[in-house]
Amino acid sequence: MFKRFITPRVTEALTDNPVVLIVGPRRAGKTTLARQMTTAGRRYITLDDQTVIFWGR
Repeated sequence: MFKRFITPRVTEALTDNPVVLIVGPRRAGKTTLARQMTTAGRRYITLDDQTVIFWGR
């Protein structure tokens, strides 16, 4: 597994923000990073899932 240099910055941002947006090019590891960070009592939500998109209606 590669060491992700952004992990400490995302963790720091999550200390005072409930949501952090992770953006970048395709296949850069954004989803993998987000899923790895769910182990700390956080939730991973994707808008690619149709049930999540229509959840607020």
